[in-house]
Amino acid sequence: MRLTCASAHVSALRIPLTVVLVAVLVAGCHVPGTGASGAVSGSRSITVAFVPAIDNAPLSVAAKDGLFQQHGLNVTVKSYPSLDAEFAALTSGQAQIAVGDYTDFLYEQSLYETQSTGHFSLRLIADAYDAAPNSVAILTLPGSGITTPQQLQGQSGGVATPLAQVAPYSPAVPYNVQTLAAEEVLQNDGVSPSSVEWAPTPAQDMIGELRSGQVKAILVTEPYIIEAEQLGAVEVVDATSGVTSGLPMSGYFSLSSYASANPSAVQAFQAALDQAQSDCAQRGPVQAVLPDLTGMSTDNSALVTLGTYPISLNVGQVQRVASLMYDSGMINLPVSVNAMTSG
Repeated sequence: MRLTCASAHVSALRIPLTVVLVAVLVAGCHVPGTGASGAVSGSRSITVAFVPAIDNAPLSVAAKDGLFQQHGLNVTVKSYPSLDAEFAALTSGQAQIAVGDYTDFLYEQSLYETQSTGHFSLRLIADAYDAAPNSVAILTLPGSGITTPQQLQGQSGGVATPLAQVAPYSPAVPYNVQTLAAEEVLQNDGVSPSSVEWAPTPAQDMIGELRSGQVKAILVTEPYIIEAEQLGAVEVVDATSGVTSGLPMSGYFSLSSYASANPSAVQAFQAALDQAQSDCAQRGPVQAVLPDLTGMSTDNSALVTLGTYPISLNVGQVQRVASLMYDSGMINLPVSVNAMTSG
């Protein structure tokens, strides 16, 4: 068995409800009110919205180790069930920073730039997680008859893939970073993206649907890759290699208005996060927070494939994601990532 993240971006993980309280209490963080008080000029209180996933391990490490306090911040780390809920918190002032799938945030920025009603300009604060080989994969069970990417075409029931979060689902275009990466690799293998039917599925249901034969293949990230492999599943496509090698998967964003009004708080957050991301270059700190963060077992947390937690933002790399989104038809207007990093 290959012992081998999305993104390790996983939109629906089985997590203990106490994870946020534990992170806040251990870090000694102040829990601000539910209004926009954290967004006032000069504020040193920040609520960070996240959907628990391996991507967010440095955020948990920074809270657990008191790194935000060391940089003069009172940080609340608050989990949300979806990126839709994160955006609602961000735009209402209940959260000042949110982290998640690049494609969803860049999609939101594209809507703002097309002057779509109800959308806000976003500032890219930091890179969260970059792909590593085998961190996003299409898996199938032995005996499925699928051994090559070409055999994924026209499969009954489609290929199960994580549910769309913000970008609306369309069978014609990808709608999250996992399908974006997979379609790019498939196309490079001579498989037309339109020939593969994606079946949006709650992440926690995918393995069950694979086991029952409801679908013949699943597009998953950790910790579901290792769970599927423990059932005997094998990899058909590594969606984060070759043309998608090192692809940025998720990032930290704020509203542009907040970043402009609170530059010192944003810089302090970046410094604390950089320290945590650097610490997470070693597996130990990541492995220590994964059971509480994702609900995986201690044994599995020692085996999952980890991508990288960059200590600096490579604008050109994130622009790769925006360019792939435009080329695939996921967005109708090119988005300049460089413009999203400055006032």
